[in-house]
Amino acid sequence: MSEYRFKPIGIVEVGFPRPNDPERGRYGSRYEFVGVIRVYDEYTDGLLGLGEYSHVILIYVLHEAREVSLRVRLKGFDREVGVFATRHPTRPNPIGLSVLELVKLDPPRLWLRGLDAWTGTPVLDIKPYDYYDVVKRPRVPREFEEEWLRSYVEKGYGVHAPWMGPC
Repeated sequence: MSEYRFKPIGIVEVGFPRPNDPERGRYGSRYEFVGVIRVYDEYTDGLLGLGEYSHVILIYVLHEAREVSLRVRLKGFDREVGVFATRHPTRPNPIGLSVLELVKLDPPRLWLRGLDAWTGTPVLDIKPYDYYDVVKRPRVPREFEEEWLRSYVEKGYGVHAPWMGPC
């Protein structure tokens, strides 16, 4: 089995408040929050043309995740599911992935709506979100759909992140 090493290309400079941070209460959801990523100087040339896209895919390290669990019980689910059927952080390889609205690009910084990574999180890659990344009407578990519909209303996803959801 091969092992791989990755060198971060940047860092989360202004991240979503941590669960116990009083600032977190200011946001009904992460989609009301605009975070800032700073790309390291040696990689800023790679940002050329990214501003032509409305959304990006951010790949980052869940650098504070210590536990690995192959089964988890999620909010809204009355059963255990495998970690690969979730976005839970207790993964064998602690890699996070988010699709985010690109609010502003002023190299070396990107302002991203919906960023759910914490300040200090290492960034591994940034990719444009385009037509190849759209799946119309994906199949999801009933519990996920129920939680999504609840969050859509309670957390204001329809207002703060109208691009999300089934199409």
